[in-house]
Amino acid sequence: MDELPYTRLPDAPTTITGRSVMVRLVDGLGFRYRWATEGLADIDPEFRPGDGSMSLTELLTHVAELADWLLLKLGGASSRSDSRGIEPLRRDTLDSLIATRKRLLELGDEELLAIRVKSRNGIGSFWNLINGPLADTLTHVGQINAWRRLAGHPTPPADVFLGQPPGGTPDESRRVDTP
Repeated sequence: MDELPYTRLPDAPTTITGRSVMVRLVDGLGFRYRWATEGLADIDPEFRPGDGSMSLTELLTHVAELADWLLLKLGGASSRSDSRGIEPLRRDTLDSLIATRKRLLELGDEELLAIRVKSRNGIGSFWNLINGPLADTLTHVGQINAWRRLAGHPTPPADVFLGQPPGGTPDESRRVDTP
């Protein structure tokens, strides 16, 4: 199988625009998700920390649905498969995030501002994509990390600040010096 995307965090944009900020948010989500889900085959897919909690599989399915929903609301095409299991869900989610990144790079700030999003609670705008599905997905990636620790299989120690994989050497162009 091909290497999964987001092994490393892509270089940061060189300008700050609505589009570049959104792309970076999606990239950060993709990198965190990539490493939060690495090695999940060692964990019971039905693991749940307590009654009323989603199982690991339910959590991964929800994240995949949110990533796909975000892509669709930006005018992209769904990339989800009908495959079941942790690895296909993982691949589908990362594929949706890569497709979302590509779609965002096609849109200008004015096009983003013109987006209207229907939900069960009414009609929102581009901004609702950030405080809705994007923020929700980040929350659930945190839950995946917590579920892993509770199951005795902590997340590999990727450097989320510099965007490096576990054991990665900091890229000099992205290195941050501290006093």
